[in-house]
Amino acid sequence: MRKLMFAIALMGVVGCDYDRVEDMPIREIESFENTLTEEYALGYENDLFEFEYFYNEEYAYWGGFAQSRVKDADPANGLFANQYAVFNDSAASGESFLIYYYDSYNEPCDIRLKEDVLLTGVQLNLTTYTYASITNEEINDFARVFEDGDYLKVVFTGMKGNTVTGVDEFYVVDFRDGKREMATDWTAYSFINLGDDYNRIRVTIETTDVGEWGANTPLYIALDNLTYLL
Repeated sequence: MRKLMFAIALMGVVGCDYDRVEDMPIREIESFENTLTEEYALGYENDLFEFEYFYNEEYAYWGGFAQSRVKDADPANGLFANQYAVFNDSAASGESFLIYYYDSYNEPCDIRLKEDVLLTGVQLNLTTYTYASITNEEINDFARVFEDGDYLKVVFTGMKGNTVTGVDEFYVVDFRDGKREMATDWTAYSFINLGDDYNRIRVTIETTDVGEWGANTPLYIALDNLTYLL
């Protein structure tokens, strides 16, 4: 029985609405702001969660989750060298946040739950590298500018062992049916459709700009203010 509601303040506490929660106290646990002293660092782990990542030392190649303090709302800086930047002037709160890079050539990385916790929500934002790649044909030689019908979406899959408990998706860029929607500011997302019996969330990203060797769009997303029940 989950009795308390907490918030991972990736830089602060945020409330959330959840249909099984009434008058629950909000608490703050260790934030990235208190642990991150450099511009970025791969992965994050505490007593309740592990945000997975991988790193190939030989090629200095990584995927999965990283902590970051880099903010840059100038599309001209949307280069691979600036891959840890969120396309914003600030984190959702505080100073730091998470970057997730989905390398579609390797196994996706997960948010692993070490205790009986239930994730309830998060805020998402495009990264500078991804934003520039889908809006400026000069900035990235591999990706093309998005047109009518294009989209970029994050897929969250709740899992218990190898069993899928629920799947939901969030369109961070949606040019379908005449729309021009982009998550260029921190946008709330609810995990309510993932069920309530999972011990990890798998994160993948899909784009309509796909070539012979896979996705051309840089598959990055920034995350902040993750909330959960204990």
